[in-house]
Amino acid sequence: MKGVFVHRDSVLRDSHIAPHSAPETWRLAPATLEAMRSLAATEDTLVFILGVSSADSSTRAGDGHENMGLDVLVKQIEAAGGRVDALISCAHGGQKACKCWGEYPAALWLVASQFGLKPDECYVLGDSARDVTAAYAAGARPMIILCARTIGEILGDLPEHKDLPIALDLTTAVRYIAVEEEITRQLGHTRTPAPPIPPELFYADAEVLPTIKVTSPLAQGLQSRLRRTRAQLRDMVRWLTFFVLGAVGLSLGIAYMLTHLYRVQPFPDFVYYITLQFIPRPLRGALFILWGIGVIFLAVRSFFRSANIILWPRRHNS
Repeated sequence: MKGVFVHRDSVLRDSHIAPHSAPETWRLAPATLEAMRSLAATEDTLVFILGVSSADSSTRAGDGHENMGLDVLVKQIEAAGGRVDALISCAHGGQKACKCWGEYPAALWLVASQFGLKPDECYVLGDSARDVTAAYAAGARPMIILCARTIGEILGDLPEHKDLPIALDLTTAVRYIAVEEEITRQLGHTRTPAPPIPPELFYADAEVLPTIKVTSPLAQGLQSRLRRTRAQLRDMVRWLTFFVLGAVGLSLGIAYMLTHLYRVQPFPDFVYYITLQFIPRPLRGALFILWGIGVIFLAVRSFFRSANIILWPRRHNS
């Protein structure tokens, strides 16, 4: 499953709409609607609209403008036959303490976690240098959409990153994605693996995180299945933990009983060979440990297979 993050301002500029204008006046152009429809042509790609603050955004934090505007865009895109899977909004307005976007792209990381996406297989169709910074920080592929602006106006004279596609409009950016996906199909995945998601993100206060609003049945079903799978895995891990602890207790009990019997009860001669007493004790112990590990591995593998969970999914190179 792949993800395409499109900045709200890029959608508006592509239709020659000023980002700071009132949402009730927005009317997306046919070319913009067709580009958004092309992004969601297949169900293996999720489309997200970003309502995070851009460098030149005049939207104030907490005034509700971002959320209302995103809903307006979704209605027009869906009416034209397109699909938007989720809306990502930031109530912090790009303030200094905001961790939603930029060098700490919590918005992208949260979406990747909730929908099982790999950031290095995602695209960010950005409107400003801040979007490029966020994409690189998460390991995603950034693309800048000019929309009648110059490269210098967006990235400055000395941009930090230069190895990124720059599209004249949203339609061109969609074509770039199609070309890169075709290259990936022919040559395999060539991007650098994304850095791991910071674990502290999942313990952060909800008030400092972006808001994610799911808007399509496809995304809702995917999110629900992923949650059920994670809950099932937690239950299985808990079951296996108790199983191992019980097995350890049982084995210790049997060991104590055998030790006692060895000391107080004589055994027939064949027991000497059955218990492998002709092998030195350290080697004998190592053999039993390896045998136990092998049995536990087979038990765990069989358990997960019976639950239709693949521990090591096969990779198919097309």
